[in-house]
Amino acid sequence: MDRPWPTKVSGNLSLRRTPWQIHRAVVFALIMREMKTRFGAKKFGYFWGFLQPMLFLLIFWVMISLALRGSRSGTGLDFRMYLLTGFLPYGLFRTIVNSSMNAYTANQGLFSYRQVKPIDTLVSRCIVECIVNLFGFVFLGFVAMALGFGSPVHDMLLLMWTLFLLVWFSFCLGLFFSVIGTFSETFPNVVSVLLTPLFWLSGVMIPITSLPEKYQSWLFFNPLLHFMELIRVAYFEGYYSPLASYGYITCWTIGFSFLGLWLYTRLKNRIILSL
Repeated sequence: MDRPWPTKVSGNLSLRRTPWQIHRAVVFALIMREMKTRFGAKKFGYFWGFLQPMLFLLIFWVMISLALRGSRSGTGLDFRMYLLTGFLPYGLFRTIVNSSMNAYTANQGLFSYRQVKPIDTLVSRCIVECIVNLFGFVFLGFVAMALGFGSPVHDMLLLMWTLFLLVWFSFCLGLFFSVIGTFSETFPNVVSVLLTPLFWLSGVMIPITSLPEKYQSWLFFNPLLHFMELIRVAYFEGYYSPLASYGYITCWTIGFSFLGLWLYTRLKNRIILSL
């Protein structure tokens, strides 16, 4: 275990910070650095940084409004709300995983400081992505209600718990991928390619109920589909998805938690040396 680091140099070093206090200070500094790097370099950078995740969905909303004129998705939901509760959560998952895989190389100069650990860079990027994407989720939810086709959240606590599990699952999967990607230059490219079909197989845009029943059970091996369906169960009153399971996504989350943390712990020194 790392020794506590002194907060300041004085006649005696009795005043020390605990590892947890050091970790918090490092993560906060990395968050500020990440926000400034991504959004602070341009005029209105923060405004566009928060608006960017919503623009693509807004385009879809306009197109669907003109084409379907309020038609339902086949699940009894307005298609625009179906997109909202699938596109933004999946975007949160994708951005956390993608940003995790290049977090080490983007911050390699900081690892010369003993207080900064590789995992701190992943934690800070995950928090930034959560702030940006969850802001978009809340904002567009209010916009939908103001325009008359949205609805209040049915079970807020259940929705928050499901989103928390999704963030934790994404972080642990990103941690696992980031370790492998450090030692394989082609691995991040493979993951990026796999995320494209995963978008269409996770119920983001296409309702699973519109597919033949014999394929539905196979698609539910995908944990992301469970996340998308359970988010809608919590968001919409009366929405029901009999194959979606909290036990299933919890098992996947716990599994990647142990796997990602174990692999990182075993190889963390080699990660720093390889950069």
